[in-house]
Parts: sequence; C-alpha cells; structure tokens
Amino acid sequence: MNKLFAFIANSCLLIIFIGCVEEYLEVDKHTLQTKIYEPSATKYQSLEQSTVLYLDHSTCVIDAVKNSEVFKKLRPDLGQYCDTLRMIKGDIFESVPLNRMDNQVSEALETIETDIPYADIRRAVFDICNDSQQAILISDCESYANGRFLDLEPYMSQPFRDWLTDGHSIYIITEPYQERYKGRTYEKKRFYIIFTDDRLQSPISNILMEGIPELVENGVCSWFKMTNSDIEVQSAESDIIAKDLSFEVDHLNGFKYIVIEDSWDDIRKYVMKLDKYGEPIPDEKPEPLVRNLMFSNSENYIIDNIDVVATNITSKYIALVDSMASGKDIDISDAFILDKKALKKNKINVLLTDKIFNEGYLLGKEYGGNLIRLDFVISDNKNSPSFRLKAYDPSVFEWQSIWSPNTSICVSKSIDNALRDANVVPSSPKRRVIHTIFIKTRMLLI
Repeated sequence: MNKLFAFIANSCLLIIFIGCVEEYLEVDKHTLQTKIYEPSATKYQSLEQSTVLYLDHSTCVIDAVKNSEVFKKLRPDLGQYCDTLRMIKGDIFESVPLNRMDNQVSEALETIETDIPYADIRRAVFDICNDSQQAILISDCESYANGRFLDLEPYMSQPFRDWLTDGHSIYIITEPYQERYKGRTYEKKRFYIIFTDDRLQSPISNILMEGIPELVENGVCSWFKMTNSDIEVQSAESDIIAKDLSFEVDHLNGFKYIVIEDSWDDIRKYVMKLDKYGEPIPDEKPEPLVRNLMFSNSENYIIDNIDVVATNITSKYIALVDSMASGKDIDISDAFILDKKALKKNKINVLLTDKIFNEGYLLGKEYGGNLIRLDFVISDNKNSPSFRLKAYDPSVFEWQSIWSPNTSICVSKSIDNALRDANVVPSSPKRRVIHTIFIKTRMLLI
C-alpha cells in the first residue's frame, strides 16, 4: 500500500513538474530585442533631420537660376528646408547658417554672377558622405583636384559606397542644359544630388521629389535612386504559421516573435505529415511551418535566391537572464528548407525536415521549451539598376567634356562602381539578412 501511495505521489509530482517546466521558458521581449536581435546591416546611424545645401558657384548654377524649370520647381523648398548653405568657390567652401524666415538662399543666389572655375566637387561629396546630415548638391559635377580635371575618374565611387553601406539613399535628378565656353556650345548635364535616408520621419527627398514626376514625364529631366535598404518583407499576421497550429504573433522592432502552443508531436503530424515512426503519412503533403512572407525586389537589385539560417538559441537566451547558466547557439539550418517554387513568386514558405529531431536540435524538459531564430538571408543577387522602369542608361549621366575630346564618365562610373561594390550589394555579409523571426515552441517530449 505504501509503495502504491508512493508511486501515485511521485507520478503526481512528475506531472506537476512537467506542467511547471512547460511554463519555465518565459521569453522577455525586451531582452530579445536588446540582447539577442542584431540587425544584419551595419549598425544604423540615423541622420540628423537638418539639411546642408551645396551650391557650385559656376555657370551651371547661374544658368539654373535664369533658365531651369527644375530649379524653379525646387527653389522655394531649398530656402524653406535647408539649414546651412555651403558655397563652392573653387577650392574654397563658404559656409553660411540659414535662417529660414529670411530666405537667405535667394539672397545668396543673387550673388552668383560670375563663374569661379576649378571647383573641388570631389571634396564636397566626401564632406557630405562623412557627415551625419542630409545634403543637396547642385552642380555640373566637373571637379578639379590635385592639379587636374576629373572627368574620366569615378571620384564619387568611395563616398557613394560609404553612404550606401550605412543604409542611406541617394536621389539624382539629371537635367540637360547647354553651356557656352570659348565660343563653342556644349551639351552638358546639371545634377541635383540628394543625400538622405528614407527611414527618417521626414526625408528631404520626399519634399523635393514631389514636383519632379511631371517634369520627368515631359522630358525635362530624369531621376535615379541609389539604395540597398529598400528590400522589404511583409506578411499577414493571421496566415503566417501552418493553419492547423495555434499561435500568437508579436511584431517587434525589426523582427517577429511567434509563440506556437502545439506540441512537437502535433507539428510532426499535422505540419510535417509524418507518423510517430517518422514515416510519411500516405496521401498527405507537408505544409510550411512558416508561410506567406512576401518580399520585394530593390530599386537597384533583383534577388535571385534566399536561404534560411536556423539557430536554436534557447540555452543562450537562458544564460542571458540567468548568470549561473551557460549556453550557446545550435545551428539547425539543415532542418529547415525554403520552397523554391514559392521563391520565384517572391514568396517565402519554410518547411521542416525530419532532421529537426536529430539529437540536440530540440531541447527537452530541462529547458522547458525551445527558442528558435530564423534569419532569411540573400545568398545571390544581381544588379538591376532601373531608371523609371527602363534599362539603366549610363549616358543619362554623361556629357561631352569641355576640357578634352572625351565623354565625361565621372558620375556614371561612380554610380556603377558603388552599386556593384561588395559591401553595398544586398548579399554582402553586413546586409544580407532581410528578415528575422523568433519562434518559441514547447519542449521536445517525443
């Protein structure tokens, strides 16, 4: 009798213990956000909302004030939204704080009456991309530095790379115009280059680009955007996990946190369509565990392939909240595969393989659950620079050099170099993760 009583008591304690253990893995979302989740891109350095206006004290700007439809459209906003004016006078940069109430930009424009040659536009672009503010550069981009003209040198390549690597964006409005020099008329280009970040609450580009589409449609100008931070992944909250499972979804800053209430027995049976021996259930087709994530291609890139990197971070998380515990990540990527047919339709569906039940992949009752991280990474992409949905045309950014019989390629080649740079392309190590999901499941009792 005593043995029977002891057996019943121990069984009850075991049931209570298991029930309590299932509640043991409590995930604090703030800890997940601040100590576990790390965006794949370079640590994001937000730009200041302020804007610096760089004006080339040259015939290019003089002509813009008198004759340009584009400049006429932009001019009111330059005075209203710029905080500092930097006038480029050869290799001298004059900086003037702007009081928006006084419309000092218009006053400064009235002082630009003569062409000051040998502008160091190269320095201006480096200054902009080393700063933490938005900027607008209005220039013909003819640069003189180190005793020579840089028409054939892609002198903007490095600063463009730096700016884009930080996740910022560049808008380039290009306007053809004519310029007389030593009795000859040259077909040139005037550039309005906007250095900004689309993630700002009110990027200057939103304001300046408002009136441009009409001018583009009428053939007055063209525009081009450079960015590597516009690839988005979206999902419907109610249709992200297999339909036969019970779950909750939290959308946090940069990632999703999903709690699946069902056991791994249920996941194996209803999602993976496997029986208790791990054999496929006849006439049943496996379903995605995670489904219907939709991704968009970039303005400048087409995504050719995406992989999923899966990690069981349970023990690592527990070690963060319990100083007495130790833990490490467990790579379980081979237990997850993506539906390749869905990828071709810009959809991410994640299926489980039976390798998820490999020893050590899922943790048992001593951990009270499993916390799994899924990172969706771009493994292959190709440059697809678009220009208003047309093929990228380098000649849009080129012109006949005044200083030589050659075509000036400094802008077009800088754009090409920056967009092809190994640290800029979406598949680069610092940028390749485009979405992250954390999934909390029950412990493995199979």
